[in-house]
Amino acid sequence: MSETQQHGVLVAEDEDEIRALVSSIFTLENFKVFQAVDGQSALETFTKHSAEIALVITDLGLPGLGGLELIEHVRRLKPSVRIISISGFGHYEVREKILKAGGDEFIAKPFVIDELIGLARQLLRKP
Repeated sequence: MSETQQHGVLVAEDEDEIRALVSSIFTLENFKVFQAVDGQSALETFTKHSAEIALVITDLGLPGLGGLELIEHVRRLKPSVRIISISGFGHYEVREKILKAGGDEFIAKPFVIDELIGLARQLLRKP
């Protein structure tokens, strides 16, 4: 069993194509993938499956409960979870807000999928 087969990832993204692509790639990389189309369903999914989820990948611009709020809730529920935020707004100020909310890393859209996978593996290896 590879190291990633034991990890679950929650992909919270309202853009269908991006969510499907990221989910497919992580499935191919032997992650157990959970999906959500908005912040509220992401929080509900995380709450229900938090024992299985080691990584959350969230868009900042989620409808309803936004990405920053989702990060804050998830971090309180499970401090050890790793969180990568993605957004089309790749500014320094955005990165600072994400880190302040409890996120671990930020990748601007459009991103290279290999970069996302590499970052996920790196974060999951941290103690």
